[in-house]
Amino acid sequence: TQQTAAALELPFETDRRIAVGASAADVLGAVGWPERAETVIVVGHQPTLGRVAALLLAGAEAEWSVRKGAVWWLTTRHREGAQQVVLRAVIAPELL
Repeated sequence: TQQTAAALELPFETDRRIAVGASAADVLGAVGWPERAETVIVVGHQPTLGRVAALLLAGAEAEWSVRKGAVWWLTTRHREGAQQVVLRAVIAPELL
């Protein structure tokens, strides 16, 4: 994960709360989802990233596959008084 984050050539932080074995809720808590105003990039591994995607998009952790090297772009919006998660893009590694 450190090598992948370094390849982005952006400053980054390592948060021990989301080490191996972290739950999807641990990851979301560490990044301040959904309250945080600025963009956050989460770099990680399976099965944690698949569980985060499932929790955000389906409402419960599940064993979803997130392809190695892929980018998932998720945001939130408020509509009709409710907060919604929006999947903006999923980009396979060969398209990056």
